[in-house]
Amino acid sequence: MKNNLTIVGSGLTGPLLSTILAKQCNLNINVFERSDDPRKLNNFSGRSINLALSKRGITALKFAGVYDNDFESLLIPMNGRTIHSESGKVTFQAYGNKKSHYINSVSRSAINKILMDNAEKTGKVKIHFNMKCDKADLNENKLYFNNKSIKIDSPVIGADGYKSVISKNISQINGDSLEYINIEHSYKELTILPKNSEYQMEPNSLHIWPRRDMMMIALPNLDRSFTCTLFMKSGGENSFEEINDSKKLHDFFETNFNDALNLISNLEHDFFHNPTGQLIGLKVPQWNHDDKGLIIGDAAHATVPFYGQGMNASFEDCRIFGELINQKKDFDWSQIFQEFYSSRKKDADSILDLSLDNYKVMRNDVLDDTHIKKQKLSFILNSEFPDYFIPLYTMVSFTSIPYSIALERGNIQNMILDELIDDNLSEVENYNKKRAEELITKHLSIINNA
Repeated sequence: MKNNLTIVGSGLTGPLLSTILAKQCNLNINVFERSDDPRKLNNFSGRSINLALSKRGITALKFAGVYDNDFESLLIPMNGRTIHSESGKVTFQAYGNKKSHYINSVSRSAINKILMDNAEKTGKVKIHFNMKCDKADLNENKLYFNNKSIKIDSPVIGADGYKSVISKNISQINGDSLEYINIEHSYKELTILPKNSEYQMEPNSLHIWPRRDMMMIALPNLDRSFTCTLFMKSGGENSFEEINDSKKLHDFFETNFNDALNLISNLEHDFFHNPTGQLIGLKVPQWNHDDKGLIIGDAAHATVPFYGQGMNASFEDCRIFGELINQKKDFDWSQIFQEFYSSRKKDADSILDLSLDNYKVMRNDVLDDTHIKKQKLSFILNSEFPDYFIPLYTMVSFTSIPYSIALERGNIQNMILDELIDDNLSEVENYNKKRAEELITKHLSIINNA
């Protein structure tokens, strides 16, 4: 039992975690996955096929020894946001002030297959497919698959997503309630196909059509298409519920996304055939139960996609857990699980808060002059005070600064920006440098931004 481990879920987190633990801890790991082996399938569910990989995720992949040339060839760098206004005007807003400040568009299915391959290559990981975990009873060391119980002779880690069976069992044992954050908006995937075998828009950018109470985004794919995601209210005016026939769909796009109509050639098919997805965040009060069980990734802290950090946060979980277990002389699972939970919970909750805030930024604030001025001034202050002032997006996407610290410092920095930018400041380069230095050195400490 000491050298065995069971993981439920083989999405993205499960294979990466099993690779790290098999390689570095010499563990024998059984992974149970509810679905078919995706390497043997060629289908599309209509849900979230693009992800954004950034610093935290890449650091974890390197820690696991799976980030190589083959992996890097899957990535399309995106240097910033291309904003498509309602008037048709197109502008660009960089993510950062350094060449290294870019995020990467990557296919969910491609990264999942590579991670599964690497897990199995260790020779210590066995992935069991078509094993839907219906129920868990950690106290009795039992998991139920397809309504049949299996005795488990090892600790269990739930990497089984925001509907996690392991999470529910741990919460039941602890007498807790899962905290789901269900916002009123939903999403639907659409596609911009290539034209003459080329991209129809700039590929090295994340495209956004912000419309105050809704937005559409587009991420590039290697086949020169773009995966679009439309975010808007689930019900009521200007909602998915309201658009129930072809005329209403065309009228809606003509009014709100007119410049995208000619780009999305299969709009009607995609809109009415692809499912409408829910946007749900999750905060789990307690992640562990003695030496019997732990949850990780989305099972512990599912977030909404507006900071592009869901996968990155889950991968960072794997790295932190791997580093923690490497520090131990033996597998005291109870202690390891508790330490991991204690060290990670606050940061996991913080990235959900950050992501919810960033939805407003993406659909609304990017259109406002004040936001644009603040972004520009934040880059200037970062250049002038690099050890003190680091823009919030930079902290989240391009460093390993804990999310909770990024959130806390981001709020302080926003207050500083508010004080430095007023109605009389027409050009941000003319900001009050003396006042800036006073505020920054008073409210911010030096921070390691590695």
